Amino acid sequence: MTSDDGSLQDWIPLISVDAPASADAVPLDGAQTNRLALAHLYMKFGWHPAPVHSFTLPLWFGGLYDEQRAARDSAVIFDRSHLGRFYVTGERAAEVLDSVFATSIASIPLQGLRRAMVCREDGVVLDVATVCHLDEGRWLVVTGPQTQSHLLGMVGAAVDDGGLTAEVEVRDRITESVQFSVQGPQAAKLLEAIVGITIPGAVPEGEAHELLLGGYRALVAHTSQIGDDGYWFIVSPEVGEHFFENAVSVGVTPAGLAAHDALRLEAGVLEAPYETPAPATPAAVGLGELVDLAGREFPGAEALRALSGVAPERVLRGVRLTGRGLAKRGSRVKFGGADGEAGSGALVNAAYSAFLGASIGIGYLPSGVTTVQVDVDGELVAADVVAVPFVEGASVRGEG
Repeated sequence: MTSDDGSLQDWIPLISVDAPASADAVPLDGAQTNRLALAHLYMKFGWHPAPVHSFTLPLWFGGLYDEQRAARDSAVIFDRSHLGRFYVTGERAAEVLDSVFATSIASIPLQGLRRAMVCREDGVVLDVATVCHLDEGRWLVVTGPQTQSHLLGMVGAAVDDGGLTAEVEVRDRITESVQFSVQGPQAAKLLEAIVGITIPGAVPEGEAHELLLGGYRALVAHTSQIGDDGYWFIVSPEVGEHFFENAVSVGVTPAGLAAHDALRLEAGVLEAPYETPAPATPAAVGLGELVDLAGREFPGAEALRALSGVAPERVLRGVRLTGRGLAKRGSRVKFGGADGEAGSGALVNAAYSAFLGASIGIGYLPSGVTTVQVDVDGELVAADVVAVPFVEGASVRGEG
């Protein structure tokens, strides 16, 4: 692809008001977004809201960069209730999930959780969800922010197509619960003052347990998407209101989507499908280990078998600006190819990292490219091509 190719159909993020993918995206005039159950509470704490992912979400509270630093130094709390979450129960629930996910769901141990991939029929990554094996025949699926209804529908269709409606139940919980993410090196210590001294230590890293909080059954998962220690809590809205207020009172910093996206980028954790535009396959995004092909059939299996052993044209790489300027999602990238011809692409996401003191982004580039130029408001700014995760010690991409 040459620099004067104006179409750039492949490897470029779709930027559409119908599917907002960043803090800059807003819906069409008159379109209505979903309201978080605790929006009234966040107003009291000075939230700065915006319509993103079909919800009105807090972008920040006290300040974007302060929230990033608090997550790396102490602990923050995010409301992640815009993520899809549904339970699949029944003796054949694992069988149903295995027919949808490219990742072997049956291999997740009891009380374990795993990042699990779903592909389109052409092998392109559709979602990287989190699947929790809560009990025998009881599973929780937490989807990405843009696949809530889609993935729920795929699992429901698998139940119907398999004639399993009497044996497997799929229950959507997105309107019945709130989901918090408490992240940072001091998360476990500060949580002891919120939920008791026994609960943080009772859930080992990489596990998800159902426990009683405030007399209600709650999901507690020891996992992170920002590369630090952290926990997820899925609770009733009534419990959630007290949980959030108590968290802030003991020193946990409320934080918004903008900080979460920057921290997630530092850790190299993808959100599909807007960061996995066609033709981004599991191999291209560096998550081939999440695909289990042996003896299994699922959407995209045939295409992935055909691509087995074929190196992708481009792979996901990190970009760190060395010049002045802030890159953003969709910023065009120019580079020199190995054959001497110029090439181009675009960043599928970008943010300013307060930890690194630099503008960073991710995009799909030929593997041999080491430096690029990023178009920042019409000016080409120099940038290094680096491996992800950006932050040393951050969790490996694709792992909770």
